[in-house]
Amino acid sequence: MLLKNVIFLFTIYVYVNAEVLVTIPNKGTIRGRKEYSLRKNSFYAFQEIPFAKPPVGELRFREPQPDEGWEGILDATKNTKICYQQSNMLNVNQTLLENEDCLYLNVYTPKYPTADQELLPVMFHIYGGGFVSGAANFEFKGPHYFMEHDVIVVTANYRLGPFGFLATGDKVIPGNYGLKDQVLALKWVQDNIKYFGGDPEKVTMFGESAGGASVNFHYMSKKSEGLFRAGIAESGSTLSPWAYQKDYKKIAYDLATYVDSNFQRTSSSEELLKFLQSVPAGDLNKVAANSYPWWVYNDQIVQGFLFAPTIEPEHENAFISESMYEAVEKGHMNRAPMIIGICSEEGLTIRVSNVNDVSEFEKLAKEMDSNASILVNNNMHLTDPNQLEAAGETIHRIYTDGAFVDDLGKSIRYQSDNSFNRGIIRYAEMQSKFSDIYFYQFSHYGPIFGERPYFEGAYKVGHANDANFLWVYGNWSTMDTQRADDILTSSRYLTLLTNFAKYLDPTPNSSSLLNDVDWPTVSPGNFQYLDINDTLTIQKDPKADTYSKWVDLYEQMAIKPYTTF
Repeated sequence: MLLKNVIFLFTIYVYVNAEVLVTIPNKGTIRGRKEYSLRKNSFYAFQEIPFAKPPVGELRFREPQPDEGWEGILDATKNTKICYQQSNMLNVNQTLLENEDCLYLNVYTPKYPTADQELLPVMFHIYGGGFVSGAANFEFKGPHYFMEHDVIVVTANYRLGPFGFLATGDKVIPGNYGLKDQVLALKWVQDNIKYFGGDPEKVTMFGESAGGASVNFHYMSKKSEGLFRAGIAESGSTLSPWAYQKDYKKIAYDLATYVDSNFQRTSSSEELLKFLQSVPAGDLNKVAANSYPWWVYNDQIVQGFLFAPTIEPEHENAFISESMYEAVEKGHMNRAPMIIGICSEEGLTIRVSNVNDVSEFEKLAKEMDSNASILVNNNMHLTDPNQLEAAGETIHRIYTDGAFVDDLGKSIRYQSDNSFNRGIIRYAEMQSKFSDIYFYQFSHYGPIFGERPYFEGAYKVGHANDANFLWVYGNWSTMDTQRADDILTSSRYLTLLTNFAKYLDPTPNSSSLLNDVDWPTVSPGNFQYLDINDTLTIQKDPKADTYSKWVDLYEQMAIKPYTTF
């Protein structure tokens, strides 16, 4: 401990022309910059710091290796790289940024780093994007609003698609490399965040969608023990059906044959690894994005993303090797406190170019009306056609006695429950037996979302819409130009999350900003939650009208053991 303190005291800080130089022992010197929000609040940005060796060549489909440092001064004043993407959810010219050498992180601090400053809590963000898209870059995840709350924010890239989640079910390509990238970034934070004024003993992970599921996975993995003290999981969990891929081996061999039709499916895992490591990264990514049949992508939100976490065989570097449901149910989890929650209508995930265009919603509703069995997740483990049909008809009746296409609001409510609400609520219920769980529903709807269709019988806040109240896109921190209730909601949401990072309690004191609410934890038999709307209110049993019916259906028809829910 004494040696660490001595090293810390000799860390070098130099402020010249709005730049900051920070020296990390055994790594090197980093040049950051001073940034401002449109509210004229200043903060310090250190971008694109390597935390791992480039995962290229023989390191493709391998555990990430720690970066060994650099010569000279590292220019950390801009982001130039993102990991290869499987979709254009970022809405940019990705080809200018995509790179297999992408394992970099960013550190943002509201205070000029000095050796004698009081250390600030750290919020480590994990981006969403279905494990196939997303990036930590300043332009996509601007920390401006967080900087007003005296926390340090770290954002980190992790490998996506086949590069992050290809697996063969054995020790040759065990998978979960994207999650292992996150572990190494968390270790970097433990080792180095103090040089930026951050407290390594006060690290809170947080993320949305696949990022929220990732937070849950770190609670489950022994590889993540000691790397955080709390977590925030927004709109995702390990029990979400899309967060697990059971057909990983078939998908891996499919990919090889899509690259080269002469590749033999009888080839060994070692031969598959050698072959896929030889394919240029851009070619491999393009084939993975474009070669799977359309119906695979249409079903994947229900049946598991193509490239997603898997359960590994037992080995030294395994991230997880146990069923997710079993781990939560039996308490084989880190027992740290957590905030977890949902948006009021998660099923509003389909983007439309015209506010009056409901064709995609109608198309999906017609498919569900024509074949009840497609309403049944494979996590129910039903294979008999008669059982599938019976379960599908029961699910249909949970929402309507008529046709989904005649009541699109009910169709969307099914999608919300099936892909998000059910697994997230179940996770919170079971984890609450072992740690403090604060559950929320984000219900506030405002013009900040932009226009989109409204469906009678469905709520308005779609999947990931709450991110608009937390992050800045394109360095345009325009919250002050929004409607007053949007500004207020943003301030409340940020205060709740940063309070949790500071005190492990989102409402540690009575506050008029927070409507003097005291946010209770979930407890077995008493599921209370915070509804974040125009006001903050405590309510009971989220999605009560449908969730209990799903639980009954699983008890009556699903075949155990479950993996997700």
